Amino acid sequence: MKRTIALVLATVMALSVAACSNGGGTTASSASADSAASTAESEAKGGSGKTYHFEVVSKGFQSTYWQAVYKGAQSEIKKLNDKAGYEKYSMNFVGPDSESDVAAQVQQFTSALNAKPSAIGLAALDVNALLASIKKAQEAKIPIIGFDSGVPNAPKGAVLANASTDNYAAGKVAADGMYKKIKGRLGKDKKVRIGVVSQDATSESITNRGLGFIDGMIEKLTADGLKVFVTGNQKYVGDSKGSTGTQANANVILEVRVPSQTTTELCATEAGVILNESDTIAIFGTNQTGAEGVVTADETLHVCGTGDDQIIAVGFDSGSVLKGAVSGGSMYGAVTQAPVSIGSTVVDLMAAAAEGQSVKDKDTGCAFYTSENIGSPEIAQNLYD
Repeated sequence: MKRTIALVLATVMALSVAACSNGGGTTASSASADSAASTAESEAKGGSGKTYHFEVVSKGFQSTYWQAVYKGAQSEIKKLNDKAGYEKYSMNFVGPDSESDVAAQVQQFTSALNAKPSAIGLAALDVNALLASIKKAQEAKIPIIGFDSGVPNAPKGAVLANASTDNYAAGKVAADGMYKKIKGRLGKDKKVRIGVVSQDATSESITNRGLGFIDGMIEKLTADGLKVFVTGNQKYVGDSKGSTGTQANANVILEVRVPSQTTTELCATEAGVILNESDTIAIFGTNQTGAEGVVTADETLHVCGTGDDQIIAVGFDSGSVLKGAVSGGSMYGAVTQAPVSIGSTVVDLMAAAAEGQSVKDKDTGCAFYTSENIGSPEIAQNLYD
């Protein structure tokens, strides 16, 4: 109590001197007095008065996905400040209008560096384009925390941790969600096909989702005494846990198809091949483009749905097309990442790194949604158009 009274008296004296010297205007002296008052107030509340500023550079800002990330970051800043009892943390969150505008992101990252922040959050569009600036941040000892897809292949030690979805684990979540629906249609006396449509076989996040799904499905099928044969794209065939049977004796064929280019139209063509197979009972699109390709193909074929005689389609990500397909029943379900959690986690990691604490990668999680839970608060906040 004595300490608090002393601090308040000191502040009052500082304000009085400033007012007498400068006529009460907002000058350097009065601004200093205001700062002293703020520090006195924060110390009275138990804070040290030290503040931290964060710059967050995302891949975009206009889409609802990035708005959800921003929402999570804002909420966590407020939570940390409430806990501290004063405005201990501040944040500037930016991103280019388009996720293909690398030049705009490079400029935004340069501006972030010039702000001399306590830490930077970065979801890189092109690491090579940002390489020189990342090295400058490292030389200036500004901690960088990656988020979403992070900062792959950044200079060693430049990125202290990542807040992102474990895509391999998320692929297994998709397999689990699908398996519960199709399990009753499997058997040792049957031969069925499950398709996988992936927009590419090069992106780490996309391939990890596909492999997580394939490996998760293999684990579940073999645990139930069924033989599996993986066929199609060689990247997925070679990197998966592998077939447990041959094409001739397998109970389940896992067929993976990848288009020559990343477009919804070409993904739809690959999905159409699988959907036209008479033994197909299920299909998985590994990301928004792949899943929308499945939806597009089914608009002509009308074979997907939630009935026991229909093909069970499962997707990944969100967007108006996928949300509409899940709500309408042509797609059974999908896996959504957790952008709100990504935002809050990157703030927590930046705060810890700024204060010199050790940090490590953190999985921000995901969830499987169907028409039954798509409107729940936990799911709805993470869905985007």
